[in-house]
Amino acid sequence: MDEFELIDAVVAALGSATRGPGVVLGPGDDCAIAALPPDTELVSSIDTLVCGVHFPADAPGEWVGHRALGVSVSDLAAMGAAPLHAIVSVTLPPERQPWLLDFARGMGNAAREMGIAVVGGNLARGPLNIAVSVHGIVPRGQALLRSGARPGDRLFVSGTIGAAGLALERLAAVPPIGTLRRLGRDDPFVRYCLPAPRLVLGISLRGIASAAIDVSDGLLADLGHVCHASGVGARVTGEYVPIAAGAALESAVRAGDDYELLFTVPPAHLAALEELAADVVEIGEITAETGIRLSRDGSDVVLASAGYRHFS
Repeated sequence: MDEFELIDAVVAALGSATRGPGVVLGPGDDCAIAALPPDTELVSSIDTLVCGVHFPADAPGEWVGHRALGVSVSDLAAMGAAPLHAIVSVTLPPERQPWLLDFARGMGNAAREMGIAVVGGNLARGPLNIAVSVHGIVPRGQALLRSGARPGDRLFVSGTIGAAGLALERLAAVPPIGTLRRLGRDDPFVRYCLPAPRLVLGISLRGIASAAIDVSDGLLADLGHVCHASGVGARVTGEYVPIAAGAALESAVRAGDDYELLFTVPPAHLAALEELAADVVEIGEITAETGIRLSRDGSDVVLASAGYRHFS
């Protein structure tokens, strides 16, 4: 297929995922068009997935498509945004065309699950790389930021930490996509290959959380981002951190790709958080003293906010 035939095939593989609320015009023109509700703000993010870095070169296209969309939509969840649409750019060698159609089908399935429309993008010949730009909306002034944490705020995390790190240790043995979809959400390979952004929780935290971030680079690294942006420190109680089965605390708090939400809540809003009945655990508190301290067995250990870094 030439470039334009391939684009038509990709759009067909995406199916109904190219349409959604607010989408005025989807793929096929020079630009997509979206209508924004009044009194909202547009929230945008972009992520690049590099073959051999963010997924193995022989990874099936279907789960890479799901993963590529999920990691970007997780940024919307961290901001408390409702998803609106995504734009995708892919470079790939010509022999990867069948893989691309599997990728599009996987992304289409993920888009329908996450309630986001894939409205356009770009294809080019080159080494396999993927860039996904996502856009969502929040009521004016209600976006969750990294910079709002204050001393005395309580620190929470959703789900469990460290499952995706376990998958990375044995990524060569990833089950086929059909098997993945039958496994539970906390299975390490499901957590890595088919991330499920915490959109409902993020939206529910508007007006409750003082700061939030998704756990993409590792709990310690992402907590470090919140502390830096807010000008504060944090104390984490190791015994309270919800570690995935089979993971060790030391590795779990440094492992990335969990895509859970890490957030802070002022004491005055704790009752409102309890009413959400969400899958969250309190793991510590924000301190005026900078730095991150891990409390274990009655003693504090100052930790470096280690996590994945592209340039170090």
